[in-house]
Amino acid sequence: MKRDITQFLFKDASVCSSLSPLELQVKRRYELCITRKMDNPLTPDKEIVDYLMHGCNGLCDPVGKSQAYRDVAAVTKITGNISLAGKNWYRHLVIEGAKEIYAMAMRKEDAKGAAAALDKLGKYTRLDKDDESMDWSEMLPPIFEPSDDLTLIEGMKAIPTDELEAKRKRLRELFLGRAEDAQYEEVADD
Repeated sequence: MKRDITQFLFKDASVCSSLSPLELQVKRRYELCITRKMDNPLTPDKEIVDYLMHGCNGLCDPVGKSQAYRDVAAVTKITGNISLAGKNWYRHLVIEGAKEIYAMAMRKEDAKGAAAALDKLGKYTRLDKDDESMDWSEMLPPIFEPSDDLTLIEGMKAIPTDELEAKRKRLRELFLGRAEDAQYEEVADD
């Protein structure tokens, strides 16, 4: 039975003592790939595959191409598709860069540079725009129409009535018989 390595990710060695050497290698590869993806979410999968095939720059054992693609799929499952957040990532980079430029301008006592950095911060954090308020009056709640027709639910099929009644009868006999055999005991509150 294959063990779920994800519960051991980024844990210290004492927690991972039950892992086999092979499982420790998989854990190490996952951690290296996750770290690499988090450092640069726009890293293409091909680059991660090459990274794995070359032993993560000597940090773990090299793997074959098919294993590398399986590892990338597992890492993507763990982290989600970070590249979908590309615009947010670039916004983050611009904001962090503007903060650094502001700090540099303040150290050099450059008022124009500080003002330009604050202007960029204001622009990319949308402080120059009013907060968008939603018009809740336009939002209508869904209207549900109750029905006992199972065919309206996708993939559901009606159970024939005679089979349903037979099953109900068997369950009643099974559970009513057990209820009569049960022994009840008074429990004192302590």
